[in-house]
Amino acid sequence: MATQLSFNRILVFAPDLDRARQFYTEALGLHLLHDDDQVLTFKAPGFTMSVFPCSDDTAPQHYSEHPGASVAFTVPSLEAAIFDLTAKGVKFLHSAPNTGPLGRYVAFIDPFGTVFELMEE
Repeated sequence: MATQLSFNRILVFAPDLDRARQFYTEALGLHLLHDDDQVLTFKAPGFTMSVFPCSDDTAPQHYSEHPGASVAFTVPSLEAAIFDLTAKGVKFLHSAPNTGPLGRYVAFIDPFGTVFELMEE
């Protein structure tokens, strides 16, 4: 019997859960479902995300040139999302949306260097 995969959740690792809580609730507007010293769990339409403590900060330099993964969120308008999130202190890796094989996108980082992408519907 073949293994069947289904999406469970996004896992993020951050060296400061207080800063992570603030960023994901205030900047990204995610609903905090669970909060203790071992994990923060957020819920949003279509996904659950858990943030675990870790010991090191990382730098997002050239994230697409190294093995790894990136999570992409869909937004109706990249320009509107960039404007809204920039006003909330979110740092973007691109100064303007890019176009790739999957469509228009822009990348941003959380306070610890975790890279996320926004893609236009």
